[in-house]
Amino acid sequence: MGFVRSAPQRPHSTSDAISFSLPVFDSVLTVDLGFTPEEEAFRQEVRTWLESNLPAEWRHRGVGGYREEEETEIQRDWQRRLYEGGWLKLGWPAEAGGRGATPVMQAIYQEEMARVGAPGILGRLGVTLLAPTLVAMGSEWQKETYVEKILSGEMIFCQGFSEPDAGSDLAGLRTKAEKHDGKWILSGQKTWSSGAHYSHKSFLLARTDPVAEPHRGIGFFLVDMEQPGVEVRRIKQMTGGGEFCEIFLTGAEVDERDLVGQPQDGWKIAMTVFGFERGGLAQAARFERVVAELAALARERGVGSDATTRQKIAQAQIEAHVFRLIGLRSLTKAQHGHAPGPEASVTKLYWSEMDKRMQETAIGVEGMYGALAPESAMAVEDGRWQYGWMWAQAETIYAGSSEIQRNIIAERVLGLPRGR
Repeated sequence: MGFVRSAPQRPHSTSDAISFSLPVFDSVLTVDLGFTPEEEAFRQEVRTWLESNLPAEWRHRGVGGYREEEETEIQRDWQRRLYEGGWLKLGWPAEAGGRGATPVMQAIYQEEMARVGAPGILGRLGVTLLAPTLVAMGSEWQKETYVEKILSGEMIFCQGFSEPDAGSDLAGLRTKAEKHDGKWILSGQKTWSSGAHYSHKSFLLARTDPVAEPHRGIGFFLVDMEQPGVEVRRIKQMTGGGEFCEIFLTGAEVDERDLVGQPQDGWKIAMTVFGFERGGLAQAARFERVVAELAALARERGVGSDATTRQKIAQAQIEAHVFRLIGLRSLTKAQHGHAPGPEASVTKLYWSEMDKRMQETAIGVEGMYGALAPESAMAVEDGRWQYGWMWAQAETIYAGSSEIQRNIIAERVLGLPRGR
C-alpha cells in the first residue's frame, strides 16, 4: 500500500487508487489507497490458502447453532492449521522465526480472514498478545518453554488484568504478590477473564509493592491455572453463554521463573501487551460483510424496498466505509513508525457505537421475530442477529466505555479542559 511522506508515490494497482493528506499531530502523511503488485500477490496467497484450508462446516458464530464444545474444537483445529501454515508468526522478525511481514501485509491478512468470516482461534490472547510480548521482553527460559506451545495451541493462556473493584482503572488493582521461600504467593480476584475455564495458565498483574505509586510496584506473572490456590467461576451472560470468568487466587504459587521482567516491571510489560492489540482493517472487513448480510436479510424479510430500512442500511454502509478509512489512517501511522495515540479512542468509540446501531437495525428488520431468544426454534438464521444485538450492548462498555473514550478525545485530541 502506498504510504509516502512528501515523496513520489509507489506503483499501485488500479483498485482504490485514491490519495488524500492525513494530519498526524506533528506531520502530514500522504495516503495512497492503492496496493502494490507485491501486496496484491500476497493477498492472493492468503485467499488461495483459505480456499484450501477453511473448514467447510464453519459458519459464523450464532449462525448454525454450534454448541460451545463444537465451536471450541473447531477453533482448536483452526489454530493448529494456522500454526502449521506459518501464519501465526506473520509479523514476527525473521530472527524470531517469523516472516517479517509489513504492517500492510498483516492488515491484508487480517482483512481476508474477516472477509470470509474465518473462525477465531482458541488461544487468541496468548497468540496475539502474550507470545510476542515474551519474544520482546521475556527470559530465554520463558521463550523456549512457552512461545511455540502457545502458538500451536498446546498451551492456552487467559488474561488476568481486570478486577471487580478497579473498574476501568487498571492501575487500581489489589491482587497481591508476596515473596516467600523463592516463590511468589498471589491473593486476590480477577474478573471478565475470557476462556479462563479451559486455560492452562494465565498472564496477570499483581501488586508486588503495596506502598509504591499506582503504576509502580506491579509484577507481570504467568500463573498455573491447574493448582489448588486457583478457582474459576464462569459468569452467566444474557446470551446464554459463559465465556467470561472470575478467577479467585488464594495462595496461588508462582515460580520465580514465571515472573516476566523485574517485580516492578508489570505496568511497562502490560503496555507492551496492549501495543500488540489489532483491529483496523480486519474489523472494517467484518462490518462491511455484516452490512451485506443485513441487506440480504431485509430482502428475505420483504422489507428491502421500505424507505426507512433502506436509509438505515445505506447509513450502515457509509459508516462501515468510513471505518475502513479510519483503519487505513492507523495503518499509515504504523507504517511510519508512529505509536498508537489517543486517536485509538476515536476508533473504539466509532466501531462500538456503529455496531450497536447496525444490530438494532437488524432486529427491526426481523419484525416480531426479533423478540425471540437466539435458541428459539423459530428464530431467524438460528438467532444470529439476536446474539449479535446482545453482544453489541457490551461493546460500548468493555475495553473502555464510550463515556471514557469521549473524555480522552476531548482532553487529549481536542485539548478541552478536564471536567471537575
